[in-house]
Amino acid sequence: MEKGHSTVKKVFTVIGNIIIWLFVIFAAVVTIFTFAARSSEDGVPSIGKTTILTVSTDSMSPEFNAGDIIIGQKLLPEEQVTLQKGDVITYDAGDLDGNGSRDLNSHRIIEVIKGENGNVSYKTQGDNVLTPDPDPVDSENVICKYTGTKLAGLGKVLNFLQTSTGFLLVIVLPLVLFFIYELIRFIRRFIELRGGRKGDISPEEEERIRQQAIEEYLRSQAGEQAPAAEEAAEAVEEAAEETAEAVTEAATEEAPADE
Repeated sequence: MEKGHSTVKKVFTVIGNIIIWLFVIFAAVVTIFTFAARSSEDGVPSIGKTTILTVSTDSMSPEFNAGDIIIGQKLLPEEQVTLQKGDVITYDAGDLDGNGSRDLNSHRIIEVIKGENGNVSYKTQGDNVLTPDPDPVDSENVICKYTGTKLAGLGKVLNFLQTSTGFLLVIVLPLVLFFIYELIRFIRRFIELRGGRKGDISPEEEERIRQQAIEEYLRSQAGEQAPAAEEAAEAVEEAAEETAEAVTEAATEEAPADE
């Protein structure tokens, strides 16, 4: 019973650690994209040529809807002039709502317009809009091309995380609490190794205890995960074997004798 209880405890510890570190990775990704958006000249969060955008209207429904996140491919100047009819692009649409800030629009190209001087522009229209957009889009105002990948309904979450309040509450605060928790765990183990002694420990002994506490902490974070997973698998296998044996015995007892 003790072994089974210990195995279950270790399994839950491993699951908890996995969840925590997945959150840390998620927080790191959100942080990267948040700072990428703030440092980018066009205000679009991107890593390399990959952009993440939040849809604010249903003008392209059912391709994507308000509140979705869409993944785009950022375009170089030489790529901005090679787009084709049917491509969905995100472009600088100017100040659409009159609030003094620049707005982005994501619509489909319905016509490629090539000028006599070699300039290229695009006539666009939303899939859920009856009329084309009033003005053609100059190729230099195209920021990215939609890749066809979307995350339904996650745009509002990303927008909130990119605000100062959202970033503080959802990313910074949990990370601070996580590191405080880990620090408390380390300090408690360090105190246990000291055994309550204070003034009678030499600097060398103090350093040895500190190193031992660090090693034990690192082992608890990584070294125990594989054994715990193995023990969990063994426990499941044993339970399955015992169940199979019980079923076999019951079937044997209930089966009629041969005449």
